[in-house]
Amino acid sequence: MKKLLRPLALALAFAMLAVGAYAAVSGDGLVSLSYLTDTFFPQAVQAGTEAADDALVETYDQAKEQLDRVHDQVGENVGEPAGLYSATLQRREWYDGQQVCLGTGGGVLMLEGYAAVTHNGAVVDVTAGTEVASGSLLSANHRYLVGEDTTAYFTIQSGYAAMGVQGGYAVTGGNANAAPFLDVKKSDWYYAPVNYVYEKNLFSGMGEHLFGPGEPMTRAMLVTVLYQMAGAPAQELSAASGVTLYDVPESAWYAPYVKWGVAQGVAAGTGDGGFAPESPVTREQVVVMLRSFAANYLGQSVSGGADLSVYQDLNKVSDWALEAMAWAVSQGVVSGSLTNEVLTLNPQYSANRAEVAAMLRSFDEKIS
Repeated sequence: MKKLLRPLALALAFAMLAVGAYAAVSGDGLVSLSYLTDTFFPQAVQAGTEAADDALVETYDQAKEQLDRVHDQVGENVGEPAGLYSATLQRREWYDGQQVCLGTGGGVLMLEGYAAVTHNGAVVDVTAGTEVASGSLLSANHRYLVGEDTTAYFTIQSGYAAMGVQGGYAVTGGNANAAPFLDVKKSDWYYAPVNYVYEKNLFSGMGEHLFGPGEPMTRAMLVTVLYQMAGAPAQELSAASGVTLYDVPESAWYAPYVKWGVAQGVAAGTGDGGFAPESPVTREQVVVMLRSFAANYLGQSVSGGADLSVYQDLNKVSDWALEAMAWAVSQGVVSGSLTNEVLTLNPQYSANRAEVAAMLRSFDEKIS
């Protein structure tokens, strides 16, 4: 600002100099050259500088007064002095259900996970240059600014999120026990099943804060989950160490669990002395293993089953999986898919991690 005001001072000084110069060349004997150089010029420059400094101080005072008003307004919106304050948009970690309240001038930088904003005025996506409708999800790596006369609430929608906050703010709510995953949000159909299997310690994520709901579940993964569902009986694990499968190396992380599953009659091999541990497990294979677990390990009756004739792809269910599929449908462990008024079971489809989580939740609540 001071650099902008200096030219004003110089202009004033030059104007005064011009008047003096005119007087000198006009023959006015009252103004001598020595007076101009020794007195008039220095005084003119000093006067211009003082005027610029006065203008700078006045501008600073006005700007500070305006900033103080904005700060006071933000403080009122977030309930200061009980509220919090962040000077920068540095990365902060949040969890499911936490709600961050910001007032006018507050800012948010969404980094990872999911959050939604509700507001009573205007919130601007600075990165995209657009206004954000109340109730919208935030976009990753976008910066948001709360507009004038607006109170905005940013609510975390995933079990874990990374988000920067700037300005005065308040935090309420939250579920610290939610599954800490970036890629699972409340609006996803599998949100509850994922939280269930995580809480029950049946299976966890595929990396830090990632569940991978759309990733395929392998046969080895599923047997490992069933071992956890059985209560992780270490003595049974040791007793199964003699089981031999040609495609299950002793050094593989899943070797003890696959051997346990075969020894307990929970999982069968491929019929040629192998197990195909790293192959994606199909939906019909999942229900066969669950039925075997219920019958052979839990000792429960698995007789009876639903009428599968209503499913248009019944002919795609393998003969060895028909009874298990009918049983699973009757127990509510599996439900079909309705697309364009066509009901299907999709028995040959690879079951992703979200689907297996849903099946395991239903099985654990209704069968085990």
